[in-house]
Amino acid sequence: MKELVKDYALRQPSYLGDSARSIPRILLVMVILGGAGGVGYLVYRSRPIRLEVVSGRPRAIGQDTTIHLKWSSPHGARRVTAAIEQNGARYVVWEKTEPASYVSFLRRQHPPGEAIFTAGKQRAPGLGPGKAKLVIEAVANDLRAAADRLEYELPVVLEKPRVSPDSEPVSFRRGGTGIVAFHVGGDWSEAGVRVGRYTFPSYPAKGQPARRISLFGYPPDVAEGTEPVVYARNAAGDEATASFPHYVTRRGFPRRQLDLTERFVSRVVDALDPRGSGPLADRYARINSEMRHANDDALIALAQKSSPVRLWKDAFVMLKNGKVESRFGDHRTYRFKGRQLNPEWHLGVDLASVRNAPLPAANRGRVLLAGPLGIYGNCVVIDHGLRVQSVYGHLSRIRVKVGDMVERGQIIGNTGSTGMAGGDHVHVSLLLGGVFVDPVEWSFQKWMDNILMPLLSQLGQDGRPPKPDAPRTL
Repeated sequence: MKELVKDYALRQPSYLGDSARSIPRILLVMVILGGAGGVGYLVYRSRPIRLEVVSGRPRAIGQDTTIHLKWSSPHGARRVTAAIEQNGARYVVWEKTEPASYVSFLRRQHPPGEAIFTAGKQRAPGLGPGKAKLVIEAVANDLRAAADRLEYELPVVLEKPRVSPDSEPVSFRRGGTGIVAFHVGGDWSEAGVRVGRYTFPSYPAKGQPARRISLFGYPPDVAEGTEPVVYARNAAGDEATASFPHYVTRRGFPRRQLDLTERFVSRVVDALDPRGSGPLADRYARINSEMRHANDDALIALAQKSSPVRLWKDAFVMLKNGKVESRFGDHRTYRFKGRQLNPEWHLGVDLASVRNAPLPAANRGRVLLAGPLGIYGNCVVIDHGLRVQSVYGHLSRIRVKVGDMVERGQIIGNTGSTGMAGGDHVHVSLLLGGVFVDPVEWSFQKWMDNILMPLLSQLGQDGRPPKPDAPRTL
């Protein structure tokens, strides 16, 4: 029987021999290639994971340094870890894990992850003075286990700041300016006053680095009853605050409705949005809102260019024989052809005199801006030091240039109706640390002498005081 089978096999056509024997090998190659292709496709489907410290690069590690972290991967994160490393020791201060999945990631679009945690001495008991590394690592929940890593070498700041105000009560008006003295201690890098969401810097008293003087504002949009506090913060984010005795003079801000004429709206839109399109009311509303806020942001940014030296002397002067057309803090609503437009605060005072009246500088200072600025038209900004800056808008002519030193009462331009102005006048604003405050009280010599100068005089006038908020340990 075996011989018959063998003989039959030998008699088969030759064209079947090699092909029949190669089929298993072809199938094996196809399986291998298919598997490799599948793995390649899975790898192709994998996407990197990305880490981001939303709170920005930490400046130091302290007792409880807050870290705001985000990560993103379409497959989710298998593990995210934050650790502090110092002198060979490693302390895991925060960790998040998720069960690994190698198949489900194909059909997943995992939302970004986010966490807020603290990293510092409280979670790393062996942490000591010197430097340490903050290491944040993430591994994606995909086939490749894609990873990302952030590493920061940071100083360790373990002593917390201290702050204590003077016992003298402070008086100021809502929308106005106040001044306070306080003492700082411990390890700190920044100190000043906070009013709601606004912060104001401080400056050292001459010969007393631990004694700080801070000019601050109480803006009209701050909720009534908001308590101002003095604060000190170190590089690690540790903060100390303290309230101080004060008295706020209550003050109401009028609400005004302005009926806009088509002639006025057309003139403003043609001047400030010449290439725009759409209904006239919509274009005006965008100018009055979006452009206004952009222009105010530009003014606020100039606070960073202020001199640490007080440049002004005596009360601020206003437009001679100027009639007040609109006061600081008016809350305006606008109506055009029966339509109510977005409301806005009027954060200055409008003064009118004769047409193209000569305009004096409110006080001694350096010109930071001299040119067109959106709704303010032709505009001049003068820095008076200590982050006090005056703004003059709607001018018909500018007579100074950026960098000029001007004296109190020097003519810097002429009133006009450029920008968003309904007639010839000057809009005068005063910014304190980038915050709008009422400029009118700064024009009273008695207020200047009795409220501001007793403390401002302690800063000294040698022309070389340290910059605001210079880091010190006392």
